[in-house]
Parts: sequence; structure tokens; C-alpha cells
Amino acid sequence: MSRVELRKRTMQRTSVSRRWASIAGSVAVLAALGVTQVAADLRAPAAPTPDLPGAAVENVASQTPTVSADGRFVAYAGSPAPSADEAAPDARTSTIWLKDREASTVVELTTVAPDVPAGDSKWPVVSADGCTVTVITEMGYDLFRDDDGGTRWDVYRLLLPHCGGTPGDWELVSASRGVGTGTAAGDDVSPLYPPAVSGEGNFVAYTHSFSVVAPELTGITLVDLTVAIGDTGRSLPVAGTPAAAPDSTFLYRGLREPSLSADGSVVAFTSDSNAASALADWGTGPEPGDYATSNVYVWDRSNLDRNTNVRRLSAAGNDPGDSYDPVVSGNGRFVAFVSRATSLVAGATLPQCNPRCTSQVYLFDRNDGSLRLASRQPGDPTSAPVGADSDASQPALDHSGDELLYVTRASNLFPTRSSAAGGPGDGDVVLFVPSTGLVDRVSVLADGVTPAPAANSHPQLSATGRVVVFDTLAGPAYGNPAVVGRQVAIVAHTPVLEMADLDVGTVAVGFPGPEWFLVVSNHGPSSFSPALVEVSNPDFLISGGSCADVAAAAVAPGGTCTLHLMMMPTLPGEVEGTVTISEEGFDAVSITAELSGFGGDPTLAATAPTGGYGGSLVVGQRGEPVSFTLLNVAFNPVKVSKITVEGSNPDDFEISLDECTRKTLDAATECNLQVIFTPTAAGRRTANIVAVTDGDMYATILVSGDAHYEPKIAVDSTTVFTGAQLTVAGAGFAPNTAVAIGWADGSGATVTVVTDEAGGLVAMLPVRPNERAGNRVVVAQTTDGQVASTDVLVVPKAKNHGPGSATWPGR
Repeated sequence: MSRVELRKRTMQRTSVSRRWASIAGSVAVLAALGVTQVAADLRAPAAPTPDLPGAAVENVASQTPTVSADGRFVAYAGSPAPSADEAAPDARTSTIWLKDREASTVVELTTVAPDVPAGDSKWPVVSADGCTVTVITEMGYDLFRDDDGGTRWDVYRLLLPHCGGTPGDWELVSASRGVGTGTAAGDDVSPLYPPAVSGEGNFVAYTHSFSVVAPELTGITLVDLTVAIGDTGRSLPVAGTPAAAPDSTFLYRGLREPSLSADGSVVAFTSDSNAASALADWGTGPEPGDYATSNVYVWDRSNLDRNTNVRRLSAAGNDPGDSYDPVVSGNGRFVAFVSRATSLVAGATLPQCNPRCTSQVYLFDRNDGSLRLASRQPGDPTSAPVGADSDASQPALDHSGDELLYVTRASNLFPTRSSAAGGPGDGDVVLFVPSTGLVDRVSVLADGVTPAPAANSHPQLSATGRVVVFDTLAGPAYGNPAVVGRQVAIVAHTPVLEMADLDVGTVAVGFPGPEWFLVVSNHGPSSFSPALVEVSNPDFLISGGSCADVAAAAVAPGGTCTLHLMMMPTLPGEVEGTVTISEEGFDAVSITAELSGFGGDPTLAATAPTGGYGGSLVVGQRGEPVSFTLLNVAFNPVKVSKITVEGSNPDDFEISLDECTRKTLDAATECNLQVIFTPTAAGRRTANIVAVTDGDMYATILVSGDAHYEPKIAVDSTTVFTGAQLTVAGAGFAPNTAVAIGWADGSGATVTVVTDEAGGLVAMLPVRPNERAGNRVVVAQTTDGQVASTDVLVVPKAKNHGPGSATWPGR
């Protein structure tokens, strides 16, 4: 044998031995996780492409988007289309575009009109009903009232054609000079702050110069567009506006950043005046010569008492931290804002001020006066919160205040970090659900897991949170061609709903049976707004429930609503039907359940016909017994012939105690059952316990439980050299699910594997030769939030290394 052949065979044997050593190591790791078998082939199967909502990025330079309540219309500022006349290029840098997601059209709204000097347009706001767009523009569309003087910026509103408007027929909003027929455009609107618009577009609040003598200060005017220009009552300053410019040693910015509820009755704003005082004056700050402290106020226009109708929300004693950037939920109940104050929420853990304090996002409930920290680590919403470790800003709320968006570069909210990019106002777009404490990253790539570069800002969301819009500098990362400047991203989040099928058992013909309760579970990521309940068979009667109450609030992610129903069979025999709970409007979703029963002479009834709950458990965990009683409701003895588990998830429920089967019950006597819940998968799990008599009459009990995964991962060695591979094994994930494995800080390689039938995995994670050394964290996660992590020490590999080398751990 030649030396070359000998060397090849030696290398093959070495490669094979190393491979089997790796397999043996991974088997040991899996055994430590409680897994006894693993496939010998470590080659990861190809991961299926997840059917997840990715961000659709506009192919033009665009920014500051807003979205209608139903998510159909998106308005944004962007670059004008190239001029068709090369001899007369368009000198504008920003115009307003409207995207109709249903019709798949994009049209320019602020076109250059005859006799109107060209100018830029900014900050479009589409009204919640999708009928109007309000903008700040330099173009004087009102040729009679707008002389296009001053700073040129004014506010205009356009009624869109699908609501009866005419393209280009812009209405002047900021007509603040003169009176009556002499009313003229103010030409003093601040282009730094967007206007605020009510749900139907009839109320508009905007920021402008405070006065001629104090043009550097800002004030806010509220305009009622149902009142004609020049008439009394059309425009008024927000309550809490000082009567005169300040005369003190402090510096001031003024009143700014208005936000309106859908009906226009609630106005939130930022001010460095004492706006809550009946006679508002200008505030103070930590040091004379510096800026006065800014606070967030809310004006309740339905309250006519000037002593009480303006309230300061950011009250924190003498805490000097500024509060700003308020936003009101559509229903007017909640106000989110940003603050650098450190004493707003008792018990909150915030980063140290060094010397500047980290800005956090807060949520104020006007119903009960409570204030909570929104930019916090995920977890129990009643526990003491831990705030974001980096600035949080730019809050946005859905209509009911169930979902809140904000922007941050915080590194302590998620198991993985996004790469640093963008400007100082950019970061991850983060979703916070106040009712559950859920924190989720919205700005992810198409795989639903990998964070997009932290170059995103200006988030907004539709009324139910179904559609999220923001602008980004990371367009290429989302899969779009690069453009100069920012691009608008649109993410559609359809909620995942669950509702069990229901069998009500035997019910007397012509008589209503007992009332049953069906539960609709919303697993997110957006809210569900039931508007219509339809039953296919009139023998099933809807008797109430929050799902059927159209005035009830939307079902937030992680929340539920109930549907109460009865069966009143008109004929003997089997009765079947469906019940469907639906939303209305564009992009509506629905959920349907099968209904069944039997018209006859009932002989058995459960003492708890609405069912039983087995608790919230980890998948595979065995719960505690839930007890039930069956009662003979007939006038004669009845024999129970059998009891079975049927319905959607029969394998998740076990009859652990049966004192009923083959037992004859005298009239009005009972027997006992116990059921144990052991979930086989995550989510809401349901089944029917069916008790059948010798006469083929039957009674049912609806049982349910909730389940979740608690995965774990481990590595074959907690110390790894650069340039090597790390064997990662996991257990407790959902079966046949794609899992992305990588480093928590977002650097280095990422691998995706699919779990086996038992929810286990084995993967090889490459450690690059230039991998950052030190204590690192390996994270494995799925698109639906299953996360596990483990610590690893990465050691740089020297040319010669081993137990005696300087690079060996412990040296």
C-alpha cells in the first residue's frame, strides 16, 4: 500500500471516529435532557419554509407611514415619481402616497397643481375610517386663503374618492389668521410634529408657532372641520395653553405632539407649561437657564370644568425627567408616553442614570388612574417590572389599548439581539400586550425568528393590531432592493383562533336544554373583534356571551371570549349544525365549531354541564384529577352502558375514576367520574366525555385545558475553541417544528433544524475562526415563541493549544 493510500485511509478512519464520537457525545447530552433515543444521522433535515407574515417593503424611498383602522389603507411620505419632462425635473424631495392593500394600488395624493408653487409634503395621517388623509405641506392648495408666505407649512385634509371626495380637492385646516371672510392660512405650522386626526377625520390638532412674539415656542390648535372656515368654534387652542409667552430664566419648547381619540373628545399633548392649572402658566426645571421640564397632559373635552378637565399623567413628585411623545388609544381610555423620569412606577427596576436617564415607555389607564411600565421584560404583568436597558420611544396603540408598539435597542428583552444599524431613533419594533405581559419582536425577517437590523422607526398599527407599519433602513435585509433612504414596511399579523366542537347530548324535544359555554381562545399575534355570530341550524340558540356582545372590547392576544348557547330540538333524532363567529370589513377572520346533539328523552345530566378545566400544563405533564357527577334525571332507573372520550383532542384526557359504567342509577341518584388532563400538544385542548345509557340516550361533559412547551437545550461541551463545531441537543420542543439555533448576540452562524416526532433535535453549530471569545449564550427558538438557551465559553484557538497552553481554560 502506498503512503498516499495509507494516509487517505487513516484520514477516513479519523473522520469516522470523530463523527461517532460526536454522536456519542450528543446521545449523552440528550440523555441528560431526558431523551433516550436519537437518530444516528446528524445531518439536519431541510427546514420547511415557515408560513409566517414577513414585512412587505415598499420599493421606493418612503417613511412615516400611518394605517387605517381596518388595515386596508396605508399613507406615507416618499420620493416623488420621476418627472416625465426631463427639462423640468421635480425639485420636491417628499410627497404623499396612498396604498390600497385591497386593490393593490398606490397613488400620489399631493400632486403639483396649476398655479401652486411646488413644495414638500410630510407626516400623512389616514383617518381610522380610511376616508381622509391629513398632511403638512408647503403647497398652498387653497389659492384664495393661502398666500404661501411665512414658513410655508400648513395643514390640509383630503376626502378620498371612495368616500365621495375628489382627487386634488384639498381643504385648508390651519386657517388661523384673520376672521370671517378674511380668514387665511397660518403659514406657521411646525413640520417637526405630525398632526393628530380623529377617527372620521373631522377633528385635527396640529403644532404651530406659539405667537408672533415667540415664534421659537410652539402651541397646539384643535380644529373642528364640521364648522366652516371663518366661523366661530372652528379652531381653538388646547386647554392649558398659557395666555402669554414666558418671561422667566428658563428655556421653553412649548405645547406640542398632540394625539386624539377616535371621537376627538380626548386630547393628549406634551407641554412645559403647568397645563393642569386652571390659570395655566409656564413651568420650571432643575436649573435656571436650562429647559423647563416637559410633561404629558390629557384634556377631556367632554368635561367643561376647566379646573379638572386637564390632567397631568407624568406626575412623579419633583422628578425632573422629561416626559413626551404621548399617544391615545382609539377608545380614549389609555395614553402611552415616553419618560426619562425614574420614579413613575413604584418597584420598577430601571437602568442607572449615567448621567442621562434611559427613556422608557409607560401606559396610563384613564379609567382607574393606574400607570404601568410598558418597555419591560416579558412576564407576569402584576410583578415588579424590569425596564429596557436602552432607550425606548415612539409608542403606538391599537384602538382598545390591548397592544402597544415601541422602538428600542434594548438587549434585555429577547433571547437574541439584532445587529446595530440605522440612526439614533432606530431600533427593534417591539410589541407589548399589557394584559399578559407578552413582549414580541415585530421587526423580524421572513423566517419569523431572525431579528432584522435595528434600523426601524415610526411604528403604527391598525385598530386590532392586524397590520403593523413602520419605516426602515434595512430594506435589503427584508428581501427588497436597496434604495436611497428609508422604506416603509407593512406586516400583516393574522390571529390564530381556537374554539372546540360541542356535543350537548340528549335534550327533550321542544324544550331548551341546559346552557353551554364555548370559549374562543386568541393565540395572537393580533386582536380579534367579533362582530357577527351565525348558527346554521335554528335548533341551536345563542343565549349570550362576550363573543356575541358587539359592544365588547376586542379579544386581545392571549385573551378569550365566551359564547353561551342552548339546543332546543324540534324533532327527535340527531341534530347537527355549525356556529361561526366572524369579524366584519377588510381582511376579516372567523372561527367555526361543529355543534351536535340528540332530540329525545334525556336520562342523564352532568351536574356541571358547562364542563371542567384541567389547568395550564407543560406538554406531557400529568395534571390533577377533575371530578364530575352524573345524575339520573329520569323517573325510572337508568343503566350507564359506557363512557368514552371523544371530540377534538381525546388523547389528552383520561378517565381516571369511573364509578358509572355498568351501574344502574335509580331516579335522582348520582355517580362519580374523574378526568386527568395530560396534554400531547400546545394550545387550548378540548374533548367531550360522553356517557351513554342502555337506551342510547347520552349526556356529555366538555373538558378543556391549556398547554405549552418548555424546551431545553444542552451542548456536548460548555467550552469550545474557535474554528470548531458545537453539538447542540434539545428536547421538549413541538414535534416536526423548525428550530433556529444561533448566538444570542446575533453574530456568527445560525443553523435551522427540524425536531423529530418526540420534539427532540441534534444540530452542529459552527464556531467561526474569528468568533468573539468569552462567555456566550446559544439560543434555540421557533417562530411561535418556544425558546431555550445555554451558556458556552468560547476560547480563541492558538497555534498550539492544549491543557498546558496559555489559551486553555483555567490558565
